[in-house]
Amino acid sequence: MKISNANKIIAILGLAVILIVLGFYYQYYLQGEIPAIDQNFIIYSILLLILTAVMLSLTLTQKLLFIAKQEKLFELQQYHIEQLQEMNKIIKTQRHDFVNHLQTVYGLMQLGEVEEAQSFIRELYTEVQISGEVLRLAIPELSALLLVKTGLATSRNISFRIEVRSDLSHLKVRPFDLVLIMGNLINNALEAVENLTAAERNIQLQVFENSRFFIIQTRNPGFIPPNLRNMIFTPGFSTKSDSTDRGLGLASIKHLTETYKGFVVVSSHLHKGTCFTVGFPKINIERR
Repeated sequence: MKISNANKIIAILGLAVILIVLGFYYQYYLQGEIPAIDQNFIIYSILLLILTAVMLSLTLTQKLLFIAKQEKLFELQQYHIEQLQEMNKIIKTQRHDFVNHLQTVYGLMQLGEVEEAQSFIRELYTEVQISGEVLRLAIPELSALLLVKTGLATSRNISFRIEVRSDLSHLKVRPFDLVLIMGNLINNALEAVENLTAAERNIQLQVFENSRFFIIQTRNPGFIPPNLRNMIFTPGFSTKSDSTDRGLGLASIKHLTETYKGFVVVSSHLHKGTCFTVGFPKINIERR
């Protein structure tokens, strides 16, 4: 519909040009000369043509910008819908699995295997607690992302602990950008521990706030030497060389965070592991 309107504007502009050209053709070639009385008319016609062309061009540009904005909004809405559908699918799966877990606990109790039942319940409690933390967020797109990343960590035999102490309801950052930032943070942590021993394959995600900032923080085992800490945010830089698209995630985090006047810092200790911290100020900042 919008593209059709833009095409109509182009057609009108083209028709106006054709009519003026035909008018000049008639004056010059068919009449042989231009009467003196018509010279002012021709000048005014040219000025009117230029003005009309400028106005139509501005209108066309505005329409095209509106179309581009609407298409971008549609893409974002589609992405959000897909995320929500994925979250709904995961929640349904977890509900189904929870029923199976309860049946397992009941069976163990019937068999008198109390210790096994207690151990199973502790593991189940941890899984339910993580889901509860994820759903505390006021941003459905982030909840969907964390549920997906939780499943990914489980499939890689990585322990993923989530602690939410702020629902981020007052954070003035686009959900699309938040998903990119948090997704890249988690991906970076997952990659950092995937080749460690089973006991070391664990990451932590904390979401909280203080008097000045909203904070997203990841922690994982592993050490980044001081000479590399200032380089890891450089586009294209990576400590791994098995992929041509590496070195973009952390650079993307830095760029998006600074767009919202936030910050990202990394600290790393040989024995305490590595921590990435992203902070957004508690002020109303519109994205440029």
